[in-house]
Amino acid sequence: MTRKIIFALIALVFIFAGVVILALPPKWEWTTNSEKALAEFEASMEASQKLYHQDARSHLERALELDPDFVIAKVQMADRCRREDEERATQLMSEVNEADITHLNPREQFMVQRASLLTDLKFDEAQAQMDAYLERYPDDPYVLHIKALGAWQRGELEEAERLNKKLLEINPNWVIAYNQLGYITMLQGRFAEAEEYFTSYRFIAPDQANPHDSLGELFTLLGRYDEARESLERALGNKPDFGAAFEHLAMVDALQEDWDGAEHEIERGIEAGAMSDETALHMRCGIEFWRLTIDHHWEAILKLAEGDCPPEQLSDIGATIHIHHAACRLGRWDMALAIETKVGELIKNIESEEMRTFTSLLQPMAHHMTGIRLILQDDFIGGIEELTLADQQLTYVTAGIGILKLSNRLDLASALKNAGRTSEAYSLIDKVRAINPEIVMQYEEHTIR
Repeated sequence: MTRKIIFALIALVFIFAGVVILALPPKWEWTTNSEKALAEFEASMEASQKLYHQDARSHLERALELDPDFVIAKVQMADRCRREDEERATQLMSEVNEADITHLNPREQFMVQRASLLTDLKFDEAQAQMDAYLERYPDDPYVLHIKALGAWQRGELEEAERLNKKLLEINPNWVIAYNQLGYITMLQGRFAEAEEYFTSYRFIAPDQANPHDSLGELFTLLGRYDEARESLERALGNKPDFGAAFEHLAMVDALQEDWDGAEHEIERGIEAGAMSDETALHMRCGIEFWRLTIDHHWEAILKLAEGDCPPEQLSDIGATIHIHHAACRLGRWDMALAIETKVGELIKNIESEEMRTFTSLLQPMAHHMTGIRLILQDDFIGGIEELTLADQQLTYVTAGIGILKLSNRLDLASALKNAGRTSEAYSLIDKVRAINPEIVMQYEEHTIR
């Protein structure tokens, strides 16, 4: 596991953790000598609450210009720029570590100490520090939110759900908790509850983009594509440069095999300033791999991987699966095994409990690829076993991963049919249909072809 990947997770924790600060009682003020810097910092926190990350960063930049010694603003900025400017993040944390923090309030001191521990990859110490802080301040919403996110990342869903419900007891308008509860229940396949949470989120914050985007993602997973599109467009109506909505709209188009429509959404995202060149390339490559797979253009997939869309540059689960599948279809078994080995090595290198999120995605991906290879080598027993393991480990954590789970189930159903286990196959297809009938219709159409 590289430090860059680890820092990406750390940044995720702090970006989401920052969203709740504005709702704190007045006693939790931020330490700065500049009222204007304080106003910019609070504006950054408000933008974070809405998941408007670029706006949040712009306000942080201004806060630091107005008060170059604003310690907590430095902590937040270090985490925001970690992925694209590690040198600056390192410099900011160096300044934070050299600063006198004795005049800061308890939460600010907690933030500084936690950021330093995470920067040094001392995850156990950071967890112990948080537990000690919560013993003293058990109802601190900010730290409860960090703990809830950590529980979610480690797969401790009951604990994550309990903590988010506690946040809502403390403050019913703590809107990001509704979002987290929506994704926790969606991950577990509790779709009706997820819709209730996302709908509550939208009701409380109708003028924000993210509630509409989250609901749109759930509708996408469930095959309710028209509702998904409407919800995602409402997100963009509230925030025209909300990048996630463009990405999810492109996914809706791809699921309906409207490749021109997907490209149109990418273009819209670029024009709105919501997509970087890197994100646009990533999206275009993923969609092109998808299209070529549906059309069974296996050679074209490998050519694309060797040309404009190298998998190591994309770092994308879906793209890797498409390339592996193409290699298997072409009988390039050495290539397929090399991909499986590379994923296996990456899984072995994940040691920290904090990194369990990565294993939860990579392990079922490895089982899926191995299962596809074994089935195409006519080892149906081994292939069915591997695809079953993939199904058991995949969740509905996002629309994309959820679609992968449903697709894996349909691959498993095909394998069961070929093995003569037709009743099991049709039972599994019915389970997929109950979640997303549209994806089953496409599966049946392609089977007929």
